[in-house]
Amino acid sequence: MSRWSTLLLDDASLGEMPHLPLRDVLRHADLVTAQQPQPRALYERWEKQQWSALAIELGPDREDFHKRLPKALRTVLEESIATFIIGEYTGLDLLAPILTGAPEEIDHLYLGTQIADETRHTQLMLRLGEEILGYDPDPARMLVQAWNTVTPPHRDLSRLETEVIRELLDHPGDYRRWIRAVALFHLITEGVLALVGQRAIVRALQSTPLLQGVKAGFTAMCRDESRHVSYGLHALRQGVREGYGDDIRDIIEQAGPIALRIGEGGHGEGTSHGPTLRDLGTDSLRRQLRLIGIEDAFADHVIGLTPATASPTP
Repeated sequence: MSRWSTLLLDDASLGEMPHLPLRDVLRHADLVTAQQPQPRALYERWEKQQWSALAIELGPDREDFHKRLPKALRTVLEESIATFIIGEYTGLDLLAPILTGAPEEIDHLYLGTQIADETRHTQLMLRLGEEILGYDPDPARMLVQAWNTVTPPHRDLSRLETEVIRELLDHPGDYRRWIRAVALFHLITEGVLALVGQRAIVRALQSTPLLQGVKAGFTAMCRDESRHVSYGLHALRQGVREGYGDDIRDIIEQAGPIALRIGEGGHGEGTSHGPTLRDLGTDSLRRQLRLIGIEDAFADHVIGLTPATASPTP
């Protein structure tokens, strides 16, 4: 691409996405969230940033994955895709009650776009599961296969999500329960786990010409995630201003350490080098808490609840 922008990813087509500079992809969400966009602006961004999960060509990627990709990277990618199969499908369940309980009409308008995004992401993950990993094409059976690969912390987080969303479903007009659900889903699930995981996959594939379809899909998901996280931070800033900071802290104190345990042992580049997923998740958690007006000391407290595991000596 010959043009230059501080946000190259904003206007990129699906075909351009595998060729964007890595630095632009990795910093995109941080630049968007720093602007503190309002829900209406996020809706307008969504209108301009459409892409199709069915338009991505995966035939060459299937050949690359099984015949050309190094074994270590293949293992990392398989584990990551399985996690996203569960995560994106779960997002559909979590967002419906969050939309229903949203306090303002503009929130409903924006959250409808996020549900559309999660549907698109789920469709892409189902394609990757079937066409790349060889999972059962039936979504229900594929979810079981993917669930059997996830780690205990993933399951712990899923149970907490179920508990928090069930409370919101039982009390759809309760703002306190709504803001807790937003803190869990938008800040932790989306901002600490999904965005970090998507970036890690793009980073891992940066040095290889293989898997152009997978790279395009996860880059497009990174762009979508910048809107999702921005909305969550907007809602949580309001929650803090309206006196719900302790409720937000409570759910982050429960979910944050689980999310950081999920990142233990994984590396941002899909190898034994580079920042770990925990490192990246920790940075994301600190930054997002700061953006909603919660003190750094609380971030230190949450991170300290899950001490980093020492890396084994080579």
